[in-house]
This record gives sequence, C-alpha cells and structure tokens, in this order.
Amino acid sequence: MVDEFAGPRKIRYFLYLLLYVVFGAVISTILADFYGIPFIEPIMWWFVENPMVLFELAGFFSIIALVVIVGMKALELADNSGF
Repeated sequence: MVDEFAGPRKIRYFLYLLLYVVFGAVISTILADFYGIPFIEPIMWWFVENPMVLFELAGFFSIIALVVIVGMKALELADNSGF
C-alpha cells in the first residue's frame, strides 16, 4: 500500500505526484479520444515524460510541509509554556 511506503517525505510526495500524473494522463487520453477534450492531454503527458519536474515539485512540497510542521510544533510549545 502507498501509505505504508517508508522513506523520506520527498520520495513519498514524488510517488504520490507520479501516481496522480500517470492516472491523469490515462484519463486525459480517454477524454481526448472519446469526448474530444484534448487540452489536458499534452500537459499530463509532458509531466509523464519529464519526471524530474515532479521530483523538484515534490521537494518544494516537502519544504512547505517542513515549515508547517515546525510552525505547528512552535505554536504547541508556545501554548504549553504559559505565556
């Protein structure tokens, strides 16, 4: 299961992004072929062909997550300090 994947946060986010993009590429191909909605397909397939962009995006998300976690911990410690 994806939730049990042990590893750094960046790798986990990369895995999630890659799964979403591949699923989105398949859905966008179906939409383009059967329903005539082609504008999503090139975007999704560009991400599939360039996974390092997803890896860098995962790094950005992991930095944001770190800032949020540190901020929550700082607020928790400030709340418990009695000031």
